Amino acid sequence: MRINAPGLFVALAVGFAAPGCRFNPSYCEDHPGNNCDLSWDAASNGSDAPIMPECTSNAACSPPKAVCDVAGTQTCVQCLASDASACTGTTPVCSADDTCHACTAHSDCASNACLPDGSCGTDSNVAYVDPSGSDNTTCSKVMPCTKVAKALATNRPYVKFAGTTDEAVTVNAARHVTFLATLGAVLTRSTGTGAIIAVSDDNTNLQVFDLSIKNAPNNPSGFGVAIPSASGAPSVSLVRVTISNNPGGGISASGGTLSVSQSTISGNQGGGISASGGTLSVSRSTISGNLGGGISISGAQFTIENNFIATNGAAGTAFGGLYLQSITVAGTHVVDFNTITGNVGTMNANTGISCPSVFVPLTFSSDIVYGNTVSGIGAQIGGADCSCTYCDVGPTSVAGTGNINADPLFANAAAGDFHITANSPCKDVADPAATLNVDFDGDTRPQGSGRDIGADEYK
Repeated sequence: MRINAPGLFVALAVGFAAPGCRFNPSYCEDHPGNNCDLSWDAASNGSDAPIMPECTSNAACSPPKAVCDVAGTQTCVQCLASDASACTGTTPVCSADDTCHACTAHSDCASNACLPDGSCGTDSNVAYVDPSGSDNTTCSKVMPCTKVAKALATNRPYVKFAGTTDEAVTVNAARHVTFLATLGAVLTRSTGTGAIIAVSDDNTNLQVFDLSIKNAPNNPSGFGVAIPSASGAPSVSLVRVTISNNPGGGISASGGTLSVSQSTISGNQGGGISASGGTLSVSRSTISGNLGGGISISGAQFTIENNFIATNGAAGTAFGGLYLQSITVAGTHVVDFNTITGNVGTMNANTGISCPSVFVPLTFSSDIVYGNTVSGIGAQIGGADCSCTYCDVGPTSVAGTGNINADPLFANAAAGDFHITANSPCKDVADPAATLNVDFDGDTRPQGSGRDIGADEYK
């Protein structure tokens, strides 16, 4: 049957001749780009000339893009889901964009141990502790041991915790070791006296990530973590750690270097953190509900930044939020961008920041020190040599450059949420010379025309 349709023929001819339209002789509806022949590039500068693939096998590729996407784009990439082994070292994870990235969770690694540098651990460098394991000295992933002491005896640089381990742990003898923890892992101690973790001896270095340390024995020495006075100068770093419900207190450090970051020290019957001598750094952490007070520092150098120090102390305690004493020489003494509120103490106590026996002038900046319970001659900030600039202090005001006296308008103080709200008077009025570039949550500072006073940068 013949169809005489000259008009249709002309329309088709014009269609094929239209600018930007080209005929693909290798058209396949169910192929990438509807193209059977991937060497034909229908978008190559308006030309019908064939384009050769970048690769057809891994042999044509080289680092850092050493894998050929044979079944897809025929280009060289860092990795494929089918060739994830191309990702190694500190970038062991192949992501959906065919690039290698650091691990960010233990589940990213076949070893179930994501190390702080982004690499995946192995049985050669990680000892595994799990109460559901067995009493052995291998401490491997498939055969975890039940005792931390046996994991330490392997001399591997990392110890990985799972479940709840009941054991007093001592790290000494100049060991350098890092504790890692599966979500929900707990280290506790149900018997004896002393701390759950004790760190001693010069040159001993302990780092702890993501572990909950709680429920020490019910005695005055029942701390979560202790650095005893005879220990020389060890180094302890706590990151995303929770220390709670310890009768003696959260942390006691009598020297050395102690760093606490992104952690929660709360609900301890003694103080939250006590440091005498050495160096203390506390950042982006919550120090709350500790009956013996928040942070006590005697004779140490310190940097306290971006913290919520709230609801600490009791009617009979000497201080509430922050207690500084025996500061006799110049050094590093920083208390900036903290929110110190809701703390209580004994009659006449300075319940926000208390500075007895401070003999060098200390000036703090950009803190909220507001709504701490005072009585008698007590004050939010007390001590002749402690002052504050660009702070929100009240309800009773305090003189100082840039200081304000206004309700900070917390999100929900009754529920323990001390982030500021959109109408807070603390927005944009922190020290204009400050350089701190993140807040408690890791949000960038500043968000507005200036940085916000307190631990939270409103976002």
